[in-house]
Amino acid sequence: MNNEVQKARYIPFRKKDIVRMLLEDSGFKTAKEADEFKLLCGIVESIFHFEFHELLEKLKDSYYPINPDLKKNAPVSEAQIHSANKELFATMQDVLNDANYDKINQEEIDLAFNENALVGFSVKIDFQEYDFVEVHARGRRTESFTFSKFFGLKKSTMEHEILERVILLARLKPKEDADTKSRKKREKGEKDTDKSGVTFIKMFKDVPLEDLEILFPNSKVTMSLKDKLILAVPAIAGGVPLLVTKVVPALIVAFVILSAYFGVTGTVEEDQLRQAIAVFSALGALAGFIFKQWSKYKSKKFQFQKELSDNLYFRNLVNNAGVFYSLIDSAEEEECKETFMAYYFLFLSEKGLTEEELDEQIETWMKEKHGCILDFECDDALMKLKKLELLQPDREGRFKVKGLKKSLKTLDSRWDDFFSYD
Repeated sequence: MNNEVQKARYIPFRKKDIVRMLLEDSGFKTAKEADEFKLLCGIVESIFHFEFHELLEKLKDSYYPINPDLKKNAPVSEAQIHSANKELFATMQDVLNDANYDKINQEEIDLAFNENALVGFSVKIDFQEYDFVEVHARGRRTESFTFSKFFGLKKSTMEHEILERVILLARLKPKEDADTKSRKKREKGEKDTDKSGVTFIKMFKDVPLEDLEILFPNSKVTMSLKDKLILAVPAIAGGVPLLVTKVVPALIVAFVILSAYFGVTGTVEEDQLRQAIAVFSALGALAGFIFKQWSKYKSKKFQFQKELSDNLYFRNLVNNAGVFYSLIDSAEEEECKETFMAYYFLFLSEKGLTEEELDEQIETWMKEKHGCILDFECDDALMKLKKLELLQPDREGRFKVKGLKKSLKTLDSRWDDFFSYD
């Protein structure tokens, strides 16, 4: 596992903290400039909030036909389901990018699945059951974990990568007979537990990279080789003596008695009847031993299933349509923070800055003054300033912004245009 510190797009501060940090940077010449900058940030925040609200409504509308948590007023056709999924996933990609989530590629997922899970059990996933599946994460940190080995006689400490926020987008393939089964269950008043054809959206927190597999809707707990050996070795150690000393001799006696009973080798003596009773006792002991081992297996699997449920319960933040609210809020926060910082540093520059200079200044400021290694999305920040009509590029490829008073008038006019009636 690569433990090198990597730059992240995600800005790990609230937008209010960014405004405070910029004001404390003492870049403004007067208190009035600082107040005007604070007001500018408030108007930008309001504009983004309004625009992202429209995006939230779009997500809710596109998800409605395929939302498994809502009862539909009318049947939904396959064409509507296909269209809704297509529109939803396309919109989600844009919002995830705005919220600075990064897609976990298949190579990293495979690597995580091949690592030993921190949860202590194995999970099996059939990716053939999915029509579509993507994992996106934002914010990474490294934590140390202590593990016991050799029945607690030895302890070792290992570092593991933690994904602070994870969003899972998945659609299970519909089964051919799923609709028929679901209809019959509804007719009988039974709860329909079939998840085939359902589109899931889930958000989790603080997920170890090695434990990604537990997040998938169709994950099934399986016994690892170690767990099987822990159950099998004592079973063999206790079962072999039982077979050799009791069961095998008992079966031989049973064969002799049955042969005598059916007249093959003679008559059945009273001692042989006693031996027959002993045979059945031995077989009963064998059956009890088998049942005991089977119960241990089921109990162990139930324990793993409970651990899986506990992990999902404490890591799961929100599901399905509820994810939209949290995701939109995060996207709005990230867009605001990027815009605030880009405007501030361009405002302080007398000659203007190139995109590369602006990017370097912000990343250096975040690293040296706030200990944050950031991969600032400079091109996106400049695009937002341009959209807000605050950016002033020149012919040499350098960028400046309007003064605070002109910027406030421009933003105020933009805000008024949102609600123009006449």
